[in-house]
Parts: sequence; structure tokens; C-alpha cells
Amino acid sequence: AAGTEELPWRLAGEVLNTYIIVERGDTVYLIDKHAAHERMNFDRMKAEGYTPMVQTLLTPAICRLSPGQRDALLGQRELLEEFGVEVDELGADLAVRRAPDHVDAADVPAALEELAQRLLSTGTADPAAARDELLHTMACKAAIKGGWHSAPQELERVVQAVMSGQVRYCPHGRPVAIELTKKELEKQFKRA
Repeated sequence: AAGTEELPWRLAGEVLNTYIIVERGDTVYLIDKHAAHERMNFDRMKAEGYTPMVQTLLTPAICRLSPGQRDALLGQRELLEEFGVEVDELGADLAVRRAPDHVDAADVPAALEELAQRLLSTGTADPAAARDELLHTMACKAAIKGGWHSAPQELERVVQAVMSGQVRYCPHGRPVAIELTKKELEKQFKRA
């Protein structure tokens, strides 16, 4: 509703380690913390002049991929490097020596395998599409996970982005929050 974005909100808690409950005026919001945080990452990484913080991995992450996946990634080497991922060929495998610091080193092989799969299914001819696939994958891997415990400050940051109207949909176009009005709740409890 118009004007509700000015009303103060209150973070009421989190359920199932996944959904943040927020109250504003007569409305309760359930926010999917992973989807909202993924969108925040995606927007930040897509912004002009974004430069990732890069970590050099103490032990290179080894990615065992199918030949098709391997070729898809090697074909996007420049794009990968732009976002802080440095891969070397290691026999039939790929070794990742540097990766963005927002992706856990242990998640690097899974992230690259997922990216390779996405590149194969969308085709690699369109550079903008390849870039978006990379952003989706990285934004997802860097997002706080549903089902995991999150620090209160993390939740607060996500809620701020959603309640300000800055974040409405995840990068795949799904809503990050659902709203329940007092009236709808009263109807559920047969109080209306």
C-alpha cells in the first residue's frame, strides 16, 4: 500500500532459520533471507565499477568436470578473471588458485560446476548472458543460506534492504517477501 514504506518496522524474529518475520503497521512480512541476500549480492556485483576482493587459496581447489563443462569454463576465462576467479588446466581437471573472498573456498568447485552447467544450458554465444549466469552463481554462493543460523546484524541488513523497497525479487524473478495483513490473519482465525 502507498505510504507504508515510511512506517517504522520491527524485526520480530526468524523461523526455520530461513524466514525473517517483520512487522510494519498492520502488516506482517515473511522474508526469504537467502533470496533477498542473493539479490543484494547480484545488484552489488552487477553495478558499474564493482571490483571483487580476491583470496589466493592456500591449496588450489580442484574441479573435476565433464569435458563439456571444462570447455565452457575455459571459454569464459576472461570473464572469470574479471570476477576474481583464476583457473589453470591440471590434466583433465581445473585448478582454481584465486577466488572471490565472498565465496567459501570449499564451495568453489560446486560454484564452478554449477556455472559450467548454466553456461552449457544457455549457450555461450551471448557475452551478456554468460555474465548474468556468472553473477547469478556467485550471488547465490555468497548469500546467507536458508536453514543456516545467521547473525542478527546480517538479518538486520537484509530486512533494511527489503523494507526500504530496494530489494523486491530474487535474481530469478521470485518475490523475496510475502505480506500478510492483520485482516487476512483475523480471517484465518475466524475473527473477522
